[in-house]
Amino acid sequence: MGGCRVMPKLSEILGEHFKQIPEDIQKKYKDIDLVDSSNYIEKKELDTANETIKQYKKDIAKRDKDLVDLQGKIKDNEELNAEIENLKAANKKASEDYESKLNQITFETKLEKKLGEFKPKNLGILKKALDIEKISLDGDNFLGLEDQIKNLKESDPYLFAEETPGGTGNIGGGQSSIIDDNKDSKSIGEVLGKQQADQFKINETIDSFFK
Repeated sequence: MGGCRVMPKLSEILGEHFKQIPEDIQKKYKDIDLVDSSNYIEKKELDTANETIKQYKKDIAKRDKDLVDLQGKIKDNEELNAEIENLKAANKKASEDYESKLNQITFETKLEKKLGEFKPKNLGILKKALDIEKISLDGDNFLGLEDQIKNLKESDPYLFAEETPGGTGNIGGGQSSIIDDNKDSKSIGEVLGKQQADQFKINETIDSFFK
C-alpha cells in the first residue's frame, strides 16, 4: 500500500494571496495539511474540498452582487460597464472550472479506490482497459463499472491477480494511475491553490473599483 506525501499548507501554496482570504477561512486552514495519497483521497480531505467549494461559491455570489451594485452607480460609463461585464463572466468561468476540476479529482480517486477492490495486477492498466465514458458516479456508487469488470475478467483474466485460498491478493492494486500514469493530474491542494490564486487576481481588479 502506497505511502502519503504531505503537501504544503494552503498558506504556503497561496503565498501572499493567503492574506486576502477572509480571516475565518485563514484560521480554518492555518494548520491543515493538504494530503495527496498515492491511492485515494481520504474522506476528511474530500469533505474539506466540498466545504471549500461552498465557501468559494459564496464568495463568487458576493462579488457578483458587488458588481451589480457598482453598475448601478456608474450606469452611464460604458467603458467601465463593459469591464464589469468581463469580470462577471470571468467570475462565472472561474467558479465553473474550479468545481469541474475538483469533481474530476473526486471521481478519479474514488474510482481508483474502487478498482483496488477487484485486485488488479496493475491498477493503471486496468483503468485504461475501461470505457470511462460509460461509467458514472452516483454518491459512492459507480454505475456501469461492475459489468465492465465482469466482462474483463472473462476476456482478459490476466489483468487480475489470482485468488488464493485464505489470502488477500493484491489489495493495493499497484500504485495509483493518478500519480504514475497521468502526469497532468493534480492533487486537491494544487487545484485549491491555483484556483484561489486566480480568483484573488480577479478580486483585486474588482476591489480597485471600490477604492
